[in-house]
Amino acid sequence: MQKTKPLLSVEDLRVEFPVKGGLLGGSQIGTVKAVDGISFEVHSGETLGVVGESGCGKTTMALAVLRMVDIASGRIVLDGDEITSLDRKAIRPLRRKMQMIYQDPFGALNPRMQISDIVGEPLVAHRDSRGPINYKERVGQLLEMVGLDQSMGRRYPHEFSGGQRQRVGIARALALNPSLIVCDEAVSALDVSIQAQVLNLLSDLQKKLGLTYIFIAHDLSVVQYISDRVMVMYLGKIVEVAHRNSLYNNPKHPYTKALLSAIPIPSPDIEAQREVVILEGEVPSPLEPPNGCPFHPRCSFATDECREVMPPLAGKDDIHKVACHLYK
Repeated sequence: MQKTKPLLSVEDLRVEFPVKGGLLGGSQIGTVKAVDGISFEVHSGETLGVVGESGCGKTTMALAVLRMVDIASGRIVLDGDEITSLDRKAIRPLRRKMQMIYQDPFGALNPRMQISDIVGEPLVAHRDSRGPINYKERVGQLLEMVGLDQSMGRRYPHEFSGGQRQRVGIARALALNPSLIVCDEAVSALDVSIQAQVLNLLSDLQKKLGLTYIFIAHDLSVVQYISDRVMVMYLGKIVEVAHRNSLYNNPKHPYTKALLSAIPIPSPDIEAQREVVILEGEVPSPLEPPNGCPFHPRCSFATDECREVMPPLAGKDDIHKVACHLYK
């Protein structure tokens, strides 16, 4: 990306959750470091893919950026406005700029509301419509924008397929003309053929409206298709971040190599020849993270330095950065 002012800037972000215990469960016995001091930027018009195993902090990071969970420390700047410490009343006008597309298209829509009311709900909440005629026109435009007919607005969520419901969720996210949209596993609950349709829709909308995405996913093939840059997280930390081609063609961190080796290749001949990296052991508990590099208990290249010192996220340029002592 060009050296321009980022749309979103995150510095040393930390999110912690207390763990209760004791006889009555009322005393705090520890703290889970769900997001542990991460820093990154997202530029206008780009898609930042975020990958990692379940529990690595991807969704918590996104919720913190949207100010939907409390932040222990750090700094978040959205389009020049620092939103880190704003209260609910102060943050409300800025919510226009940032929206979310949820993972579950079945659970994200109110079954008692018609589709037109679901899509138009943000317009009502932020008083963004100029009378009932304007409201109806705007909702119709949003439905058509995501490939649904305006007449579908009178139906209820149970009358739609999973792909259609996710299109409704996308239309709702677009209602207030946001700059930043977080896609939290937005296609993981859909069939493969429908995934491709939704991904193409998101790409087309990005080009048409100049949207910026943070795209969270488990499927690395999906991330490769839609992302400009990819950020790999492990146990609340960023272990590698790079432009898409650089990361997929030349992964540096052992954890990234293991993730990429798990992607199936259609050709049986190539699949049989490539090296598969198998991770041993389980992900350490975020309640008691290991010293040094968080990945060292599962890394076959770990040294004494890895066990004692956390490697910084660094690189010779902004194209590829890695947190690994092997790449100083």
